[in-house]
Amino acid sequence: MMAAGMDPRSSWSRTRVEDVVWSLGQGGGFLAWRDGEAVGCVGWRPDGPDTLTLNKLATRPEVRGQGIGAALVRAVEEVAARDGYARLLLAVSQYNLDVLPFYERLGYRVDPAAVYAHAHPGSPPPTVLIKESGRTP
Repeated sequence: MMAAGMDPRSSWSRTRVEDVVWSLGQGGGFLAWRDGEAVGCVGWRPDGPDTLTLNKLATRPEVRGQGIGAALVRAVEEVAARDGYARLLLAVSQYNLDVLPFYERLGYRVDPAAVYAHAHPGSPPPTVLIKESGRTP
């Protein structure tokens, strides 16, 4: 599911199940299900006291455009607000820049000064987007 439709140069093509399991252990994640089958996933991890990093967002090609990815992003935003994070951060591979409008529609903006601490060493630096959290006191 994760690398379906991705440019083979993307770090997704080098992501193993073990990598996803490790990443989820650093924070958490959600799966989207339809008819007993996983059709989407997203993960998150804390990056310091104020930032929650959203990662591993993927949907199966046959369900893209149906709102599943947006719902998964909103679920992570709810975690950020509930747990008191001031902002969300995510990184987009230079090989997957066509997803930028998707994130921009959800309120994320490119921040050239932001740093993604988990970039894959075999890939070019990603484009980093941020969104202020609607955190609760």
